Amino acid sequence: MADSDPHLEIEDLHVYYGKSHALKGVSLSIEPGEIYGVIGPNGAGKTTMLNAIAGFVDYEGAIHYDGIDLATVSPRDIVTDGLVYCTEDRDLFPFFSVHENLQMGAQFRDDREAVKRDLEMVYDLFPRLDERREQEAETMSGGEQQMLAIGRALMSDPDLLMLDEPTLGLAPIIIEDINDAIETLNEDEGLTILLAEQNSTFALRHAERLALLETGEIELAGPADEFQDSDYIQEAYIGIH
Repeated sequence: MADSDPHLEIEDLHVYYGKSHALKGVSLSIEPGEIYGVIGPNGAGKTTMLNAIAGFVDYEGAIHYDGIDLATVSPRDIVTDGLVYCTEDRDLFPFFSVHENLQMGAQFRDDREAVKRDLEMVYDLFPRLDERREQEAETMSGGEQQMLAIGRALMSDPDLLMLDEPTLGLAPIIIEDINDAIETLNEDEGLTILLAEQNSTFALRHAERLALLETGEIELAGPADEFQDSDYIQEAYIGIH
């Protein structure tokens, strides 16, 4: 992995909301096929970073995806190039059925046979969705909606999937379903995943490398075992879960 070119590379990223300096020189790189975790408290800048990558907010610095300068690419083309964002808000179509929401994830794809295969893959990954194909999204539980949001993102055929707080507010049994899905996607499908999480225990369970983001700055970055061995991480983050 170390000999490959980065799948995603962020260099000296700054984001401002008016006079508020939300991200302060963030730099990191993600290799093909890895799970990279970004942990930190609420308000640390995790969502802002993902929004910048997805083209949703203005920024200073550089973001390259497979060598492409994302500042030159529209948010739609970022998705069609394989960089797909599953937001914390989920952004489902509330009055659409499960099946219709999943189909919306594939709206920019032309290979309908591949879409059918991916649809069945999503239903295999999340059997609860298969059982509720005709149910409207707004009538589902929070955990089921999270599964649907991830499934819809997968229907865009990502090479790199960004997940923002996928376990936030979910019951432990649903978190286990999300856990199994992430493992399957990474290990069996080879999907690269950028995982932004307050739940440090969950992130450490999956990520090979992590970054700790606090008040818009990366305070610690490195292999997962460095985080496991850090007294500060253990006391400030692991102990609260």
